[in-house]
Amino acid sequence: MDYKLTQSSRFDSTPFTSRNALAGVSSYTIYNKTLLPTIFNSYEEDYHHLINHVQMWDVSCQKIIEIKGPDALNFLRYVSCRNFETIDKFKCYYTPMTDFNGGLLNDTLVYFIDNDTVWVSISDSDMLMWFSGLLVNANHNVEIKKRDIYTIALQGPKAIKLTEELIDKKILSLSFFSFDFFNFKNTQVLVSKTGYSKQGGFEFLFDNAKIACEFWDFIIEEGKPFYIKVGCPNMIERVENALLSYGNDMTSRDTPYDCSLGKYCSIDMSYDFVGKNSLTKYINNFEKKNIFHVFFGENDLKIKSKLKCYDDQKEIGEITSIIFSPKFKKNMGFMIAYKKDTSTDKSKKYFVNTEQGLIQATILNLS
Repeated sequence: MDYKLTQSSRFDSTPFTSRNALAGVSSYTIYNKTLLPTIFNSYEEDYHHLINHVQMWDVSCQKIIEIKGPDALNFLRYVSCRNFETIDKFKCYYTPMTDFNGGLLNDTLVYFIDNDTVWVSISDSDMLMWFSGLLVNANHNVEIKKRDIYTIALQGPKAIKLTEELIDKKILSLSFFSFDFFNFKNTQVLVSKTGYSKQGGFEFLFDNAKIACEFWDFIIEEGKPFYIKVGCPNMIERVENALLSYGNDMTSRDTPYDCSLGKYCSIDMSYDFVGKNSLTKYINNFEKKNIFHVFFGENDLKIKSKLKCYDDQKEIGEITSIIFSPKFKKNMGFMIAYKKDTSTDKSKKYFVNTEQGLIQATILNLS
């Protein structure tokens, strides 16, 4: 069933919302109380364009929280389970943040500008309230606030060439997960080599809505030789490439270690952080979970809800973000399950309960 959104002051549009409409957006979701396009033509058409050309995305829903003051780095350490004993300026860090029970609150992207200024780009949960609450009882000399930042992503295999020819070839010197400031119309713009796809590209973070819209219009007009289109994060592309979505594929009921994010965590730091004791106990004492790809059925079942996966009569997990993959020619999604209940041996058969009945499935580790 499809639903329509009623305009409300409970959620925000962006400076690019009217431009998304002109480009033919057909579906939105709400992300951080902000409109985020999800479909323009169709999942499938948008997917094929993304993996072959270049798209411009309005991802202003990726809200930026600024931590500023002499204790900015110490506060970042306190709220993160990533090891920040050493940290480099002008680098981006994919950073899980947990509650006191070790539950994942957000998988953030940290922009480390300097020891006194940190930007945290958040996925879909209210981290500003969390940080503000922690600050009440934490002895850190910082100011925490939401910055009005308007983010545009250029993603796709032609994004590099477009950036080189139309914007600034110096941007190409950025290494993966690094950033710098570049000039556009006498305005400094933060540009990072990041993005919510595996197709390559950059994200442009503007603090001036007017300049951001001028950049948008310039790229759409001058980018025609690159077959650029307005697009959005594509569910098919992200599931095929194991890009998780907080709130869909993992929640605060899961630890980072349950959903393949353990490589971004550590309990060996010399300092304390929120959730450290709980994560230490979990690692040493609890049965472990992991997140897997589940593949089933060779026809597009057009599934729009979660499904349960079984080993014989035993339910072992729930499959999220289900799509039909043009690459693998199967339905697929993510599932968090206990390691003891799963095998990635392709000869081991599981079953998914669908409206068409039980369908045989295989489970693989995320690549």
